[in-house]
Amino acid sequence: MPDWFETTGDSYFKHVNRTTIELSVAEARGSDAELSVRAAAKKSEAVTIADRLVAGSGWIPAPVRLARAEAEREPKSESIAEDEQFPQAAE
Repeated sequence: MPDWFETTGDSYFKHVNRTTIELSVAEARGSDAELSVRAAAKKSEAVTIADRLVAGSGWIPAPVRLARAEAEREPKSESIAEDEQFPQAAE
C-alpha cells in the first residue's frame, strides 16, 4: 500500500481530529513525536508537524490498512444453498 498512498497533511491529517493526529504520530514515530504534535497551539500546526514527522516512514492509517486487508482476502463463495435462501416454515 505505501506504493500507492503516502500519509500527508493533505491526504489524512487535515481530515481527522487532533487526538487522532496525536495517536497516529505516536504509532508511526513514538511517544516523543506525539508530544511535539500535542504542543502545537492550533490544529493547522499539528497537521504540519505530523506531516513532517511521518514523511518517509511508510506509515499507513488504519482505515487504509483495513481496506488493504479486505482486498487481499480470498473471495467467499456467493452461492447459497436453496434451503438457506428459502427456509422451511415450522410445521
